[in-house]
Amino acid sequence: MKEKSSNKKVIIGAAALVLVCVALLLVYKNFMPKGTEGAKTITVKVVHGDSSEKDFEYKTDEAYLGAVIQDNKLVKGEEGEYGLFITSVDGEKADESKQQWWCLTKGGEQVNTSADQTPIEDGDTFELTLTEGY
Repeated sequence: MKEKSSNKKVIIGAAALVLVCVALLLVYKNFMPKGTEGAKTITVKVVHGDSSEKDFEYKTDEAYLGAVIQDNKLVKGEEGEYGLFITSVDGEKADESKQQWWCLTKGGEQVNTSADQTPIEDGDTFELTLTEGY
């Protein structure tokens, strides 16, 4: 008898955990940052490995940064578990043997989403900087 009661509690606990996870996912989907639709102008500053800088200005109706920089062939990358992983920007490829990677920032603050999930608004400025080390 005791074993059946224990199994029942485990099943109820697992079901409750699944329901909590689904609820959190729905909350995230409803409140996650969304890009604005309509015409906008954004700037992407590229900081190369030799510290040279180049600005790219784009006029777009896209809601997310990834679509803009991929459509305009500014970046190349791979779709990964967490979205777009940028491997090359403005023709410069990150060298994995040197632990290089492209860091996406906005206003000097690192963006914590992949570019294809980063919403954009009119007047936004982003930076893509070749960074070494993790």
